[in-house]
Amino acid sequence: MKSPVFICGMPGSGKSTLGKKLAARLKAKFIDLDTAIEMETGKSPAVWLVQDGEAVFRAVESEVLRNLDFGTFTVVSCGGGTPCFNNNLSWMLQNGKLVYLDLPIGMLLQRLQQSDADERPLLNDALTLEALTDLYTKRKDWYEQIPLIFRPHEEKLVDLVDRLDER
Repeated sequence: MKSPVFICGMPGSGKSTLGKKLAARLKAKFIDLDTAIEMETGKSPAVWLVQDGEAVFRAVESEVLRNLDFGTFTVVSCGGGTPCFNNNLSWMLQNGKLVYLDLPIGMLLQRLQQSDADERPLLNDALTLEALTDLYTKRKDWYEQIPLIFRPHEEKLVDLVDRLDER
């Protein structure tokens, strides 16, 4: 069986959209970690964050991640902060292949401004270039440890498939 592929990146980078396309191309099962959290706990990540705070949410997120069913080849789109907490990055590196979706901050901001703000409570209060840059700065050390970087605004899905096959 092939190792799972974990898609990571900032909010608005297209992790779920690309993950679905990649899973279809690879004939793999697709799991959106945020959806899995809601199915497992009955609460969306946004509700967890607002009601219980980030530390509690990150513990739940890590538990759901580690308990996903990898019985078949799977592509998982992770939350933007998933690799940054509770040794998730190390766990994912040991158990699968990681892809970091790298988009310019300005492009992320544009995408986020067109999305549902209620689903992104960490940015909800101040969706500005400064706030997004600050969030990226806090997470970039983790993102930069991900061995495969994909820039969807410059590359095609077939390029990512080829690069995954090389690993």
